Amino acid sequence: MTFESNDKVARLDRIRDIVNEDFERITGSSDPFVVLNLPRATDWEEASARYERYERFYRAENFQRLGDVDLTRKALDIRRAVGRAIVEVQGILDSMTVNHEVSTESNTGMLKLDPNSVALGDIYYRDGLTFLKLGDLEAAQECFRTGCDYDPTRGILLAYLSYTTFRRRMNEPDVVEEQRRNLYQATRVDTKNPDVWVLVARMHLKLGEHEDAVLAVERVEAIDPKHPKLEKLKRQVAGQT
Repeated sequence: MTFESNDKVARLDRIRDIVNEDFERITGSSDPFVVLNLPRATDWEEASARYERYERFYRAENFQRLGDVDLTRKALDIRRAVGRAIVEVQGILDSMTVNHEVSTESNTGMLKLDPNSVALGDIYYRDGLTFLKLGDLEAAQECFRTGCDYDPTRGILLAYLSYTTFRRRMNEPDVVEEQRRNLYQATRVDTKNPDVWVLVARMHLKLGEHEDAVLAVERVEAIDPKHPKLEKLKRQVAGQT
């Protein structure tokens, strides 16, 4: 074993120790201050800075290349936990300033205290994409479903939830038809997002619905002629003729 490989092993061990320590903390308490490893006397600046450090460290792409599925799963669990925690901390800190008039400017940059938080919806969206890359459709579906609960206005979340559900239950005609409707609903919610139409095209390709697949691919091209998945979709459509 070379010095370089020894260094990689040591680095992975350090990362694993950090993740296991954080995972043990977030699974051992529902207190948002404990989850974020913050003192109760914290202020928003300290809390948001701590959240941002965790969010940067626990991004899915940082763990995917390590090739450790268990470590990646724990990292995603931690990211979701700290995402929920920062919203709770904001609510607590807001309640402590109830007798103090807070200007609009002073709230700039704070996460909105909203059960359908856009920030949390995005966390679950990205985690769902990671599980898709790992081939875990069940975990991906659950992430997209939770993401939709947090942000029901985001069409791409609905699209991925529908497509993942379709992939898992392709042999059930009623489910296929329901997810077909949901996917087209997503195109109406997120009208300018070509990725929604990419999923529509993939659904039609898997169902052997050539004409519908062609129309979906044309929509992708109309919205974004340089979309990175466009040429592959065109080849797949051509292969069905």
